[in-house]
Amino acid sequence: MSDCVDDIAVGGQLVVGAGVPVALGVGPTKIRGSSFVEGPLQVGAAQQFSAAQASLMVGVSANEDVKTAPIYSLWCKLMARFERFVRVDELLKSRFIEADIVRTRILQASIKNFIIDHPTKPEKKLIHSCLEGPENAVYCRGRVLNRTEIELPEYWTKLIDETTITVSLTPIGAHQDIIVKRIGNNKVYLQSKSGIPINCFYHIFATRRDVEILITEVDA
Repeated sequence: MSDCVDDIAVGGQLVVGAGVPVALGVGPTKIRGSSFVEGPLQVGAAQQFSAAQASLMVGVSANEDVKTAPIYSLWCKLMARFERFVRVDELLKSRFIEADIVRTRILQASIKNFIIDHPTKPEKKLIHSCLEGPENAVYCRGRVLNRTEIELPEYWTKLIDETTITVSLTPIGAHQDIIVKRIGNNKVYLQSKSGIPINCFYHIFATRRDVEILITEVDA
């Protein structure tokens, strides 16, 4: 059953559904002009959602009384807060974002910094920036001691393109003429001059194969 009326003015508190909205006040403490909707609540064109996917679903407006159709489904002025995580399926564009978790498929920014509490100076923050390069790559690093093999992370078998692997080796203590003999079976095989025991640091990079190749030059 539904009613269709012209205008409704609510001077106090609007409650739709069951439950007591304690945060909005109860009885004499209720906040005038506040609203509680048990949900789910949908705003915008009727057919934009095929199922109840959230407590609040906001789509593009379908109101023909609006002379210029709004291009945004949601606009928050000043501040907005997300307590846990944010998922963006396509593009996230912002001048500044502060959140515990931001989850998205592609994050594009002029610079990529992170800020944490300074570990030795309580009155300061520590800001680091991400390295930049022309590829979507991953790395692993470590030390080899008395071995001739570097075992790569197991998940690299499905994550990276093996043909893009590059290896940097730094001998420790003395020159050992270490070379990369071959790469295969998710391992890097090393060889030293005359079989000298190997003692070195390594740094290995590879390009991800689970995402598109990065296009580095695009139209402005």
